[in-house]
Amino acid sequence: MARIASTVTAPRPAPPVGVRAAVDRFLQRPAVDVAILVLIVASVGMLVGEHVAAEGSALRLWLTRVGDVVTGIFIVELVARFWVARRKRRFFRRYWLDILAVLPLARSFRLLRALRLLRLFRAGVLLSRRMNAFGGVFRGAWPELTLLSTITATLIIASSIVLFLAERGANPDLADLEHTVWFSVYSLIAGEPVGANPETSLGRAVTLVVVLGGLTVFGVFVGTISASVTARLSGRMGANDMDLEELTNHVVVCGWNRAGKNVLRELLVGSRAEVVLVTEGAHLPDNVPPEVLQTGRLYHVSGDYTRVEVLESASVRAASAAVLLSDSLSPRSDQDRDARTVLAGLTLERIAPHVFTCAELTNRENASLLRLAGVDEIIVPHEYSGAILGSVSRTRGLVDVLDEILTINYGNAFHKVALPAALVGRTVGELHRELKERHNAILVSLERPGTSKNPDLLVNPPVDATIEAGDRALVIADHDITL
Repeated sequence: MARIASTVTAPRPAPPVGVRAAVDRFLQRPAVDVAILVLIVASVGMLVGEHVAAEGSALRLWLTRVGDVVTGIFIVELVARFWVARRKRRFFRRYWLDILAVLPLARSFRLLRALRLLRLFRAGVLLSRRMNAFGGVFRGAWPELTLLSTITATLIIASSIVLFLAERGANPDLADLEHTVWFSVYSLIAGEPVGANPETSLGRAVTLVVVLGGLTVFGVFVGTISASVTARLSGRMGANDMDLEELTNHVVVCGWNRAGKNVLRELLVGSRAEVVLVTEGAHLPDNVPPEVLQTGRLYHVSGDYTRVEVLESASVRAASAAVLLSDSLSPRSDQDRDARTVLAGLTLERIAPHVFTCAELTNRENASLLRLAGVDEIIVPHEYSGAILGSVSRTRGLVDVLDEILTINYGNAFHKVALPAALVGRTVGELHRELKERHNAILVSLERPGTSKNPDLLVNPPVDATIEAGDRALVIADHDITL
């Protein structure tokens, strides 16, 4: 669970731009996490293979060289992450284990090759991020479970290698790596040496560490499972708690009501956005759709979203948009709910005026304050539902059309398209024809710059209207369009 700050934080460093922004987006892709995870496992496997292969053999030389190449890839990745990191001290706090793990590439540090095992902790973090998105009894406990698994795997591999090197010349029972691995596994589970007795002082010390580590891991594992099951049965499960400070161009959703699950579906299932949900409850609302959680891109902040420090903890300064829902998690009157929405809108526009903000109200009369604050879009749901019911009563089949175009999850939907300079001076009729012939899209309206907060809107513009510089088109299409 992402924790909120106790005091107002200083303005955040500006998010990366240009090439840095592109590299930052690339490093945040799930495919990059998967690739790094695979390379970590391969690197550890090659480390074990180096110790199994005969000294000076071609296989050992090949494994060493390939391991160096993989380490070089990790160095490039770390350099890229350092370059795009907006807080360098945070980078070192987060990746210090990874930095230690790449030191053996330098010849003066070759004796520290065993530090490659530290990458297993990075693998545990990456695996936790992927697994925590899934439901089930252990949702929310994946970080603890993957940490325990990582510690166990690291302990077994490291102890097996050390035992093999220490005992192979003095103890026939531990003369090969296979026997030392099984000895470590059995000793860790049983809490005592099983199958052999180490002969060297180093071997005995390592065995003691394995036995004590097994007892500790077992106790923590039982405690974690018990806590997870208890929390799940109590209905108090959280959402993804990945690093909020590193998010950019995400969407902040404040409050929760019945419409919230559809908002999250549109943002997370229908697109590649990352969403920070801010609610007063300590845990995620119970009716968040499973398919939303499985995206792994939902974050949760607990706190009062009308407060500056809570919005800061949601990284609102680096967000691309904010959605203010008429919150129904606490029993309040419609007027009180609107008052909180207005206060949140005023606070948002004060600390992050560049963020596009959309607010939901229960009463249109309360919209004037939001307009004065500079909120971009104001929605009053019951007005739209009434208009739709009235339109449907005179236009049969309209519901099926709205079901399709009002969601991006399937079929046709609304898309906004920036018009290139090459179209300036051409007519709307020509734009109609190009959109239909090249993209099978329908032009709905033109948006002209006007002011930054209130652009001029031309719905169903006449065919002889001329396209001007800075115009954007709203179209209906079954895919994103680039002209």
